[in-house]
Amino acid sequence: MKETTMKRYCHKSNRIVLKGDGMKHLLKRSFAALTIFTLMTFGLILTGCGGGSGGVSSEVVSGTAAVGAPLSGQVTLKDSSTPPQQRSTVIGAGGSFAIDVTGMKAPYVLQATGSFEGTEYKLHSFAEGAGTANINPLSNVIVASAAGVDEPSDVFANADLAKNKTIKANLATISSTLLAKLQPLLKQYGAEGTNPITSLFIVNQSGLDAMFDNVTITVLKGDLSIISNGGQKGMIFSCKISDIANGTFNVSALPPTASAPVAPTVQSIVGGTGQVTLSWISVSDATSYNIYYATTSGVTPTSGTVIPSVISPYVQTGLAAGTAYFYVVTAVNSAGESAASAEFSAGTASTQPVPTVPAAPASVAATGGTNQVAISWGAASSATSYNVYYATTSGVTKTNGTKISNATSPMVQTGLAAGTAYYYIVTAVNSVGEGAASNQAAATTLAAVPTPTAPAAPTAVTAVGGANQATINWPAVSGAASYNLYWSATNGVTKTSGTKVAGVSSPYVMTGLSAGTTYYFIVTSANNVGESVASTQTSVATNTPVQVLDGAALYNANCTGCHGTSKRGKSVSATQGAIATDRGGMGSLSTLTIAELTAISLY
Repeated sequence: MKETTMKRYCHKSNRIVLKGDGMKHLLKRSFAALTIFTLMTFGLILTGCGGGSGGVSSEVVSGTAAVGAPLSGQVTLKDSSTPPQQRSTVIGAGGSFAIDVTGMKAPYVLQATGSFEGTEYKLHSFAEGAGTANINPLSNVIVASAAGVDEPSDVFANADLAKNKTIKANLATISSTLLAKLQPLLKQYGAEGTNPITSLFIVNQSGLDAMFDNVTITVLKGDLSIISNGGQKGMIFSCKISDIANGTFNVSALPPTASAPVAPTVQSIVGGTGQVTLSWISVSDATSYNIYYATTSGVTPTSGTVIPSVISPYVQTGLAAGTAYFYVVTAVNSAGESAASAEFSAGTASTQPVPTVPAAPASVAATGGTNQVAISWGAASSATSYNVYYATTSGVTKTNGTKISNATSPMVQTGLAAGTAYYYIVTAVNSVGEGAASNQAAATTLAAVPTPTAPAAPTAVTAVGGANQATINWPAVSGAASYNLYWSATNGVTKTSGTKVAGVSSPYVMTGLSAGTTYYFIVTSANNVGESVASTQTSVATNTPVQVLDGAALYNANCTGCHGTSKRGKSVSATQGAIATDRGGMGSLSTLTIAELTAISLY
């Protein structure tokens, strides 16, 4: 059995329409909150401490991709290399994601593409380096404004080092400006001190998540609007995305203020060996619960020790033997915390439990990405560390799997083959030994993305001449972002010898050319990787100028001296006959052209 040991992470020292999910999702959201918290902590710890080894990433960008509910889809990260490198991952539980950025060049832009309740979303964010980069409706606005674009998707589509540096330089100012303008709205949900990109963001119907549940955020052709979803719907805030500082805020359109939930009712409390199990009835508008406890009666939220964000039933372990514990429970939502429940108490058994190996970790999940898989699991009671075993065939066990020791949830395993299924189990370890394996989880890495290349040369280039101009046409080239035209009045034009006209599109009309002159053209296509080879040369002549003859001047120069005005109006054939027979010395005019004779006849 192969073994990979992972070092310990630290020394000791478009339109968004959002709706609340209700209490039916509380259990799911609570687990998601734990997953997201550990995921974001993981990214920060690895960045600060140097990370581990053996295919476990030490450089991670992680966060939450959500619109008031987790997105179901994919997050793609693009770096500042030339050409940019890209890596992607499937969005996991609670909107969590983590992308290995080892070997990539910061800063990074991120794009989440996914859906919720049948609606498709495309949102963006930014990371200066490894760490947290949440993707949500406000991050989408901030990054687009910092980039100086009207369409947020342009941030990702046209990302390069120069544009990423522009975003980095403007990000803090834009973020501060937007959050300052939205203070009344943020304060209503207790999110006034939250940074949408870098703060802990959990899908739990509180803080920013609660705000996203109650507003519609739209970016359309450079216009930002935030509209209330509840009660009297109205425009809360509007501005040009390029001018957030002068946006208009309408306090009267704020969503109705929510009220704190009622106090929970405790159903049962049971003491055991080193533990107490507490159960209560769910409160309809609560998003989480807090437990307060003490070893003396009269416990309150002020005097008790708090256990935050728990769900019923809750098992408190590691308690002293033969001891009475007293509890109250409160319910929490975006408006605040309820009053405390009635006090309940229970005593632990008089003897300490015999130490045993920990139980198998629960809720093991795996999500695939670009040559990576992120694995997460719930904490196991009494566990001091965890081992992960993996294989590329189903049915992985502690015997046939490859072992990664001292793993921390979530773990990002890197260097994996593209488009390949990986299977995982997790075990918990303590001083007694290693426990049983968890249920198997599986994920498939994303298919390999072809390395970006410069586009092919345009084909079928044609040119049509006109009066002092030429019109050049060519079909579109797959993968091309722009085209360049090179021209010359000399045959054999090249990119070196020709005069360049950059950023043209077909058809291109080139004006200001000399009349009656042949010009030679080639066309190249270009994208962020580079410029193609040249097309086959095409050529065209501009129109020859039409000569306008002055009949009066010609008559005076050739006829007046001998005939005065008597021959004016003579036909061309009569004049030709006189010239042919040299009548009256007319043969001297034999050099006149038909056009000149016609002009004389018309005078």
